[in-house]
Amino acid sequence: MISHAELSSAIKAGAVGHPSRLEKEDTAIIKRPILFLCAETDRAFPDELKAHFEKELTENGLGTFRTYPGTVHGFVVRPADTEQSKEQCEIAIQDAIEFFKKNL
Repeated sequence: MISHAELSSAIKAGAVGHPSRLEKEDTAIIKRPILFLCAETDRAFPDELKAHFEKELTENGLGTFRTYPGTVHGFVVRPADTEQSKEQCEIAIQDAIEFFKKNL
């Protein structure tokens, strides 16, 4: 079984395409660059919580946040049956690829 410390040192960067079940205190455990692929409308990652994460993680240089117009929660993992949602999903995937190229 891998320890938390071993796991933490093994992770070089991360991306979140379906932010949910997060609490303000979770920002303290993020120690590597992280990309948040955010929906425009997201009850699971409401604006107040997103603003907190963005403030904390951009101040310490770890967070990158992208918001995709016309999208709802989960659009990266299961885009809605709209052309805009599908297009934004593809853009988010490309953003994640570029983020990992830069941070790995």
